[in-house]
Amino acid sequence: MFSTLAIAVGVSADAFTVAIGKGARQERHRTIDILTIAFVFALAETIALLIGWSFGRAANSYIAVVDHWFAFSILGGVGLRMIWESLISSPPSHSRPAMIWPTLALTSIGTSVDTLGVGAVLALIEDSLFSIAFSIAAVTFVLACLGMLLGRVAGTAIGKPAGAIGGIILITIGSVILLQHL
Repeated sequence: MFSTLAIAVGVSADAFTVAIGKGARQERHRTIDILTIAFVFALAETIALLIGWSFGRAANSYIAVVDHWFAFSILGGVGLRMIWESLISSPPSHSRPAMIWPTLALTSIGTSVDTLGVGAVLALIEDSLFSIAFSIAAVTFVLACLGMLLGRVAGTAIGKPAGAIGGIILITIGSVILLQHL
């Protein structure tokens, strides 16, 4: 259960970070806007997980011998990228207009790319897809709502550490998988 929650928090950190930036751009959000943005992020994460899991399942017999190295590489790489992006990203401008649908869709897809790799890894280690998919959707939804609200209060100060923490969580999970197979 802890691993499932850690994975969910790890892959949701990007959505949380983006939601903080979105929240920082606006002084006031309607509740429906917050819920819609959170739903779009949660849906994108869930779809990416399912696509990644399908690809991983199809390739399972070919890479079962090196799956632990594959898991370590993907989770470690994604984690390092998340840490790197948290260190180099610039804070959003407060003068930007509200996020429109195409921008929201592209942003949610961009933040869910990490979850493709996680889904592929989960197919290889045969974890329960339903519980992880539900956890990722729920955690992403909650964190995106919180991010929008926190962004309004705290601006982007919390956003950068959230991405780094998510990256550290993914690197840790990848390292644990590798160590279990050595």
